This record gives sequence, structure tokens and C-alpha cells, in this order.
Amino acid sequence: MVDNINSAITRMCKAYPSGRVGMAKALGMSIDQFHNHMYQKVGSRFFSVSELEQMEDLSGTSLLADYFANRRGKLLVDIPKPESLDNVDLFQHEMQLNAVKGKLDQAKFAALEDGVIDSKEKKTLSQMFHNSIRHQMHGFMGFMALYGVSDGAVDMFVASRKDDARECAAPGVLACRFSGEL
Repeated sequence: MVDNINSAITRMCKAYPSGRVGMAKALGMSIDQFHNHMYQKVGSRFFSVSELEQMEDLSGTSLLADYFANRRGKLLVDIPKPESLDNVDLFQHEMQLNAVKGKLDQAKFAALEDGVIDSKEKKTLSQMFHNSIRHQMHGFMGFMALYGVSDGAVDMFVASRKDDARECAAPGVLACRFSGEL
């Protein structure tokens, strides 16, 4: 989980083969210009969205997307490609999920030892929980993709959310108007 944009940039640079110097060069900047943009020194603007996207592409990560998702309390989940999966992969992923859930349960027990969950424990538990949900969603999407419903797997979630929202909305013109019906 990425807490702030500078952390995302730092991690993207670490993932890039030549590090920060190479990232700066790839963006057409000197290392000093790069640092001026990052820390907004000597009147420099922060990186543009296209520069941030380029850093993410160059680093081969999804750290920028993770930062923005985390900023809004959203969860980013990789959607597996059917051609990269088989039953052995699904079994291995299920074992990884169980290990992640076990670590989360152990951390919950440890956090409860003193009877209070402090802010550091809350952050750790939240990160572990997000990781657990990511693994579970990835495994389910992999299962759906392996058995031929990859194109509709995401649509299934979006459609069910729309249906749930529609069922919960107040009846009448307002509820219909938001769903596109009149």
C-alpha cells in the first residue's frame, strides 16, 4: 500500500533498472531537475500526470494506481489473464491466500494482547486486510478467467453493484433517473 505520492515515486524509481538517475534521464530531465520537481524546489512544479504515468510505465509497476486507489479508500486488484493460468496456479494461489489470512489472524491476536489497538497496529492490520482481500479477489477472478468467463468477470461485479444500488434506492423518479431510466 502506498501512503503518499513521493513514496510511490521513490518506489517506482527503485523498480526502474537505473534507479532515480535513469528515471530522470528517461523523462528528459537531469537528476537535479527531477529532484526539483519531486520536492517542488526553486519554483519548480510537481510532476505532471503524464510524467507520473510515464514513470509507472517505465517501472513496470502499478504504484501510481495503488496510491490513487488508496487515497480514495479503494482497492486495486490484478485481473489474471486466462492464458497464464491453470489449476496448479489456482491451487498455489489458494495456499498463498490461506497463508496471508493466517498472518492476518496472528497479527490480530498480537494486537489484542494489550486490549487496545493503537494507530500503528490499525495501520498494519488494515494493510494486511487489504492484502488478504487482493489475494481473494485475484484468486476468484483467476478462477472465473480459467473457466471461460474472463470477459464478463469484471462486468459481473459492476453489474451486481449496480443491481444492489438499484434495489437499495428509494423507489420513484429519483431512483430511475440515476440508473438512466425515466
